Amino acid sequence: MTHRDIALLLADAADGVEVGIAPTQAVVRGGRRRRARRWAVAAAAALAIVGTTGTVALAGLPGGGGRVEPSATPDTPRYQPHRTDLASGTEDGKDWEVYVDVWDAPRDKAQAEAQLTAMGEYKGEWPASVRTAADLVGKSTFFVQRGYEGDTSVVIENSVPEGDANVSTDMESGGLGLSPQAKSVRLVIGRIAKAALEVTCDWKDGTSTVLHRVSGPETDGTLKQGIRSAEGSPDRWFVCVAPKGTVYKDARVTGLDQ
Repeated sequence: MTHRDIALLLADAADGVEVGIAPTQAVVRGGRRRRARRWAVAAAAALAIVGTTGTVALAGLPGGGGRVEPSATPDTPRYQPHRTDLASGTEDGKDWEVYVDVWDAPRDKAQAEAQLTAMGEYKGEWPASVRTAADLVGKSTFFVQRGYEGDTSVVIENSVPEGDANVSTDMESGGLGLSPQAKSVRLVIGRIAKAALEVTCDWKDGTSTVLHRVSGPETDGTLKQGIRSAEGSPDRWFVCVAPKGTVYKDARVTGLDQ
C-alpha cells in the first residue's frame, strides 16, 4: 500500500466522523470574524489507519510512528510541523503542558497527499475539516496538544488559508479540563492577533487573570502562562488556567499595540 493509498483511506474514514463539542465540556468562543473558522475541540473519534502490514492502528496513540524529514527544496513545505511550547506547570504534583504544532501549507495536491501521510505517521494529527487532499492545498494546519502526566492528546485543531490571521481584538479560544479526566473547564487556550499586548481571562467566581507577552522558561523550567508567538503561525497564542474552585467564563483581548 502506497502513501497515497493511506491518505485516501484516511480521507474516507474522516467522511464518517461528525466533529462537535468534546465530552469534556469543552467551550469554544470565536471573535468577530467567525466565517468558516471552527475549532474542532478535543476527543473527536479517533481515525483508523491501515498500515502497510495490514494491521490497524488508532491515530493519536503514543509511539505511532517517526517523523518524516523535511524536503531539501525551498518550494516544498516541511513534512513535519513547527512546534512551539505555549505553557507548562505542576498542580498537586502532576505535570501539565500545552504546545502547538503548525504545518506549512501545501501548494498542490501531490504535496497535500504527502503531508497528510506525514501527519498520520507523525502523531496521527489528522485535520478534521479535510475530506480529500485537495482540501488542504493553500492551507496551514495547527494542532494544539495538551499533555498531562505523559498523556498527550489533540485538544484544538484547524486548517486555515495560508497567512490568514486575526486582527485587532479578534480571538478564537477554547476551554477544557486541565487533565483528560477533569470535568471542570479551567484550561483556556486562545489564538489572537499579533498586535495583542494583553488578554484577560474571566472566571465564574468574579476574579480575572491578566496575561501579557512572555518568552522563555522560568527558573524552574516551566513556561509561564501568557501570550507567545508560535513558529509558523501568523498569530500569537495564550494559555491561562483558572484557580482551583472556579471555572472559565470568558476571555478577551484588553490591550493592543498602538
